[in-house]
Amino acid sequence: MSRRFSQKKNAKQPICETARNEYYESVSARLGIFQVILYLSLFAFVVLSFAKNTNLVTYQNFYYFFKDLGASAESVDVVGADTVSYPAADEQSFTLYRNGLAVAGNHAVTVFTATGRQTVSQSIHYKQPIAIGSGKYLLVYELGGTQYSLYNSYTQIYEGKSDFPIFGATISKEGMYALVSRSENYTSVVSLYSSHFSLLNRYNKNGYVMDVALNEKGTRLAILTSSVKDGLFATELTLHEPRKGDQGVSLSLGNCMALSCGFSASGGIQALCEDRICFVSSGGTLESEYRFEGMQLASSELCADGAAICLRPSAVSEENTVIVFDKNGKSLYYEALKERVKELRLYGNSLFLMTANGVSRLQLKNGSQSFLECNVEKKHILAVNQDEVLLCSGQRAEYLRLD
Repeated sequence: MSRRFSQKKNAKQPICETARNEYYESVSARLGIFQVILYLSLFAFVVLSFAKNTNLVTYQNFYYFFKDLGASAESVDVVGADTVSYPAADEQSFTLYRNGLAVAGNHAVTVFTATGRQTVSQSIHYKQPIAIGSGKYLLVYELGGTQYSLYNSYTQIYEGKSDFPIFGATISKEGMYALVSRSENYTSVVSLYSSHFSLLNRYNKNGYVMDVALNEKGTRLAILTSSVKDGLFATELTLHEPRKGDQGVSLSLGNCMALSCGFSASGGIQALCEDRICFVSSGGTLESEYRFEGMQLASSELCADGAAICLRPSAVSEENTVIVFDKNGKSLYYEALKERVKELRLYGNSLFLMTANGVSRLQLKNGSQSFLECNVEKKHILAVNQDEVLLCSGQRAEYLRLD
């Protein structure tokens, strides 16, 4: 027994080896090869992109890019400046751009960041400038003229000219934009451009294009057209997919004169006419409509969050009916007001009303209201967020917070 015990004590102990699984080893090898392919594809994409856009790869463009990136990154919960000032002009257009303010006057375009810092002051010569703000670019065009220009948060990046007078425009958050003009053969022409300012398509219309709209990504284009038939206005909404070059889907909205249109966050389209507001699905089907029943439209707001309208029995009436619809066309608010509403704005769940004595805010979710007395004579209102508005006058804009 002692000998057997000695043999066991001196015997070598077996070494434990890590378990190997051929299936997982093969999967790991394939994923490794796929990773290499992805890296090579990325490298090839970057090389081809630079090769096809060598004209854009300049020191100046890189400089502007990083300056614009810094300016667009400015965002604060409470605006640092109470007021911002800009050059006075006979004709002015105000719009929000990257949480800041953009002002287009006859002789200058001025842009402020969210903190109130001025980043752009560019000379122009437009008789009637119109400014449209979006995510990537600010578009400014001359209504009834042929000039237009685009800006980022830091500088003017493009200046263009159309063959015929411009009567409307729109721009997507990705930078695609459309101009409404006419031609020798058509009453209206919608010219669609890429974010690199190249012409993508033209849509010819024998009626009057009253408004156009692009969704955020520029994948859908809405054209609202009115034409005279048998002595009456007839309105049609046409939806296009620009990148597919389709003929579009058309929907008749009846005998009415069109005013404006826009995409909601649901992907549907809101079409505002002189006697009704229509809510259309992304596929071009009329989902619902609200007719004004003899009331006159006094003010309106179409945005991604929904639509708000103010109606009056007559142009001189002090009584108002304010109606708010959500992004799907469902009525959220209906109220008759004794005080005359000058302008209204909708932002998220907040409805702002500018009246003779100041600005009020209604929170649509809980019905709470707040009012701030101020001078609103010859001023325009812009909703910065759910708590703040800008009151814009001829020379300065004032930030107001309604708590």
